[in-house]
Amino acid sequence: MWSLLSIALRNVLRNRRRTMITLAALLLGVGVMVGIRGVLNGLQRALVQTAVSGQTGAIQVHHAGYLKNVIASPLTLDMPADEDFLNKIRKVPHVTAVAPRILFAGMINVGDQTLFAAMQAIDPKREFDAVPLRKMTVSDGGRFTSGKIADAVLLTAELEKGLRGTPGQAQLPAAVLGPDKDGALSGENITIAGQLKLNLPGEKKLAVVPLALAQRLLKMEGRATELVIAVDNIDHIPEVAASLRRVLGSDYEVHTWDQVASFVKQAMERQNLILSLVATVFMILMLLGVANTVLMSVLERTREIGTMMAVGVRRGKILALFLIEAATIGLLGGVAGGLAGLGVVTWLEQRGIEVTMPGSAVPFIIRPYTTLTYLAFVVSLAAGGSLLFAVYPSWRASRMRPVQALAGG
Repeated sequence: MWSLLSIALRNVLRNRRRTMITLAALLLGVGVMVGIRGVLNGLQRALVQTAVSGQTGAIQVHHAGYLKNVIASPLTLDMPADEDFLNKIRKVPHVTAVAPRILFAGMINVGDQTLFAAMQAIDPKREFDAVPLRKMTVSDGGRFTSGKIADAVLLTAELEKGLRGTPGQAQLPAAVLGPDKDGALSGENITIAGQLKLNLPGEKKLAVVPLALAQRLLKMEGRATELVIAVDNIDHIPEVAASLRRVLGSDYEVHTWDQVASFVKQAMERQNLILSLVATVFMILMLLGVANTVLMSVLERTREIGTMMAVGVRRGKILALFLIEAATIGLLGGVAGGLAGLGVVTWLEQRGIEVTMPGSAVPFIIRPYTTLTYLAFVVSLAAGGSLLFAVYPSWRASRMRPVQALAGG
């Protein structure tokens, strides 16, 4: 075995130019695969972080049946939002914050302009404890986020433009209108305090109002339609969700972030599918190069193969010799490509890539990374694939007749 290995290594170095070209192809292909996977890992981690810490929270709690009717904004499917109920949730291990919300449909009136809008009522302090990245989406000079102005309201740029013609124009008297829990139309005066940017694609005509104001407007004092829960580590989400289901009982539904923001999970699945297709194409092209190299080596060494057979070398050893050569090239190219890809990914991780998602006004930083498991997988794939693609030319070499091979045929 060791003699075959030494002969194989010598043969790999025999035609250095062809070997270097094949190694370069493997290095490029494996390096690109590692680089793309690293960037995609960083993008997906940023998407999850943006969703969990900037919009949905790690876990959400609703009254049973609420999400099935969420389009209709069912205010009758509400839940307590008092301190006793919130403390009950805070006592669950790994829970770090709880924020009540009310989602409802309403209207914003400014002067003689009135527009329908999706409304979200939040408690500023609790909200930004549960979803801290959301504070980056607010431009209000501290008027809403501080909670000092009881009627401060945030509007998205699209909603503000529809009401005023141009965002940032001088403020006019404004009010929020909406049907309360009993269906009667109610209204409250408001102060447009600033602008809300979107950190993920979603409803563009959105108004964020203080929770206390919405509770008065909707006749829902001490109530909420949604609770957003933060946990100390994203890995604890399934455990916390299971604990909450036991603590709260069947009257409430507990959903993790990927169940609420299913579009993020679907986007990640599509990205992984596309990466798999791209990686498959790259790998096939690389391995075809290895197969071509082995086949050329077989054609050039027919006399040598005939001589080996004439002196008693068995066909199985001829087959093994060429397979070892192919596996050696694949392993060397895979290791070199993996290290090159890891170097690029590490550099990009330190530098960061700023990206703004379509439909979002808030950029986020992608920090690519890869795992040792994926590196080992890619290197093994390069070596194993090279071995597989070299089976036919190696088998062809082992099937030669000694007399014909010695004649160069």
